[in-house]
Amino acid sequence: MDSVAVYHGKISRETGEKLLLATGLDGSYLLRDSESVPGVYCLCVLYHGYIYTYRVSQTETGSWSAETAPGVHKR
Repeated sequence: MDSVAVYHGKISRETGEKLLLATGLDGSYLLRDSESVPGVYCLCVLYHGYIYTYRVSQTETGSWSAETAPGVHKR
């Protein structure tokens, strides 16, 4: 994952949100390690001033899956 330009590694949710909000551009995104689930990544996307977070993980067959994290309110 280190070769992916948008991957920021082990940064906090708050740090990721600050980075995205600083760009101010809808559609800006980054990948970071999940703070709560080992081996899972978080795709964070800025849209209309909100940060949307999706959990991204590799399936047993090697493909990738994205889903909203439990407890995330729909906007």
